[in-house]
Amino acid sequence: MRDKFYRGREMKAEMTLAEWIGKRQQAVRPTSLKTYESYERAHIIPYFGNRRLSRISNHHIFEFREHLEEKKKLAPKTIRDIQGHLIKILKDAKSHGYIEAVPEAAKAVLKTREKPILSQREQKILCETLKKDLNAKSIAVLLSVGAGLRLGEVMGLNVGDVDLEAGVLRVRYSRQRVKTAEEDKTRVIKTALKTGKSRRDIPLNAPLKEILKEYLKHSTKKDIQKPLISWKEKKPIDARTVQYYFTELKKSHQLDPSVTFHSLRHSFATRALEAGVDMQALSELMGHSSVAFTLSCYGHCATEHKRVQMEKMAQCW
Repeated sequence: MRDKFYRGREMKAEMTLAEWIGKRQQAVRPTSLKTYESYERAHIIPYFGNRRLSRISNHHIFEFREHLEEKKKLAPKTIRDIQGHLIKILKDAKSHGYIEAVPEAAKAVLKTREKPILSQREQKILCETLKKDLNAKSIAVLLSVGAGLRLGEVMGLNVGDVDLEAGVLRVRYSRQRVKTAEEDKTRVIKTALKTGKSRRDIPLNAPLKEILKEYLKHSTKKDIQKPLISWKEKKPIDARTVQYYFTELKKSHQLDPSVTFHSLRHSFATRALEAGVDMQALSELMGHSSVAFTLSCYGHCATEHKRVQMEKMAQCW
């Protein structure tokens, strides 16, 4: 019995991080699981995989952070999220007796990095192009740049979520592709948004309301549950199709290659601040968890806008 106990301890002491990741089970949402597995597959396992759990120190985690920042060139928030997941993996290992303590790793320093966005001129030209051919894919782009929606939120909309009478867009769901139990297989699922702040009603301004009214002019009450971004046979369009469509738009409009579909959301926020929308209202429109988070993302935009306004007052001196 005593020998079995010591053999068990030795086996635990020899376990590598990759082996522990393969052994542990996570009770998380399918969409979150997809993200976590991508962190493990692309970054954590290649860097730490063959290192024993008991040999991972605070210094190693610090070096890992530098690796993600300097060699992988990842965004500060992404680095923080990856490191946070690594710490959770180690905490789980500790709770099961594989390590005695979790390294007290320092949080990743979040450096302000300029988010790629469309200029006012680029945005105006792009929207004019899209309005000439209103279809499911062009509407998806217009909703992101015109209402600040994430791609998953756009894909999660039903026809009934567009309330033209009340003049609001009801954002309640997200549609994303997740990994299934079968290896290398994925499927698209629709899930409720994570937080109350994400579930929101976005007032439609006059131009966006008219665009949606035109797009939905042939819809009936029977179409309420139909995905807003769908093919003619009512089958939802895959998010990858919309992303490919936007890539082609970037090429035809000679936009900066660093601009992504998510940049449309950042462009919306920047235009809102330029128009004088206050940070509290913008936070609610974006579905952020707090005004502080919105400020951390777009505070520099607000400051720059105020600086431009102050320069206009220079003539008073």
